Amino acid sequence: MGMGDINTWIPFDIFVTLLILTGILVLLVIIVYLIKYLIDNAPYAYVNARIKSMEARLLDDYKLNELIEAGSLVEVVGFLEDTDYGRYISATSKDVYSIEKGLDMHLAHVYKTLAEISPDRSKKILKLFEKKYDVKNIKTILRAKYVGLDSESTFKMLIPLGTIPENKLRELCEAKTVEEVVNGLEGTEYSKVLSEKLSIYEESGNLISLELALDKYILEGLWKVVGIEGFNEDIFKEFIGRMIDVENLKVILRCKGEGVSSDVILNYLLSVGYELPPWKLKELAEAESMENIVSSLEGTEYSNIISGCLEEYEKTKSIYVFERALDNYLVELGRRLSLRQPFGVGPIIGFITSKEMEIKKLKIIIKGKIEGLSARDIRELITT
Repeated sequence: MGMGDINTWIPFDIFVTLLILTGILVLLVIIVYLIKYLIDNAPYAYVNARIKSMEARLLDDYKLNELIEAGSLVEVVGFLEDTDYGRYISATSKDVYSIEKGLDMHLAHVYKTLAEISPDRSKKILKLFEKKYDVKNIKTILRAKYVGLDSESTFKMLIPLGTIPENKLRELCEAKTVEEVVNGLEGTEYSKVLSEKLSIYEESGNLISLELALDKYILEGLWKVVGIEGFNEDIFKEFIGRMIDVENLKVILRCKGEGVSSDVILNYLLSVGYELPPWKLKELAEAESMENIVSSLEGTEYSNIISGCLEEYEKTKSIYVFERALDNYLVELGRRLSLRQPFGVGPIIGFITSKEMEIKKLKIIIKGKIEGLSARDIRELITT
């Protein structure tokens, strides 16, 4: 045995000691990681237990099929009375507005409940989701005044939740014109965003500039809140970023279908997103056909979704086929994110997307029954 071999040889007991110390160090690293994980996710234990209970009450395919096959709207309403929607839908409801209002009231209370029981880190985001009902109410009032509806009929269509007090909503319903509604919002956070677009409305006579301005305002607010790095909100960032991408795509597709110029389209888009940066949005807005839009989306997660709908679009010329596929994508994304972070904020996202899709399907079924559509036609409208 040479001198070099003697110098590099380590006694067995020292080797075992080093091995044990290395094992302890690795174990400590794992323990620290687990403690951090538990600290990060422990605040979500209660909310996720509540969500499991709420998820168990979602309508499965069998129940939805029962609703589709129902012989009348009365049957549909009767069925819903035995679900979570029962307290929001009257047995005497026969018109689409009162039933849809009941569904929206239920969803608004879901958001309110989630915001109340969630940890502070998610509360701010869920509070912004609640503001969707401010936007929904303002849009309803604007549309009502656009067609000359009286104050009482207008107020009946509102959801008295959100941040705008009920007495303010009643006051807005008293307005006679769209301009009066916008002026009546002075002092609220929605005043500036609508005032800036009022001249476009007056030139075009179309409410779309005002409605999209409200949507942009809420989504930009959500994006700003999820801009915080290094927290559980990161998973919300992907969800909201992709939600913004989807909204931008819907606007582009809708406007292209109606022959709106690219300059006007760009005014309607949010200049933020997850996978569609401003230069890509400009390229999409300037695309000359649906096929060009598909080509421009190559390499993104949205390429297959849009290309898969082209054939049906060519047959129907309805943008709805794209919108339905994009909505379904968001539900699937919610499920994926829920599995990625099952003990943190993931289940909140998964449940929100599933509940919103359920209500969209219920609205389609209800409208289908009122319009006398067959079960087959309704089924086609709610499935991909």
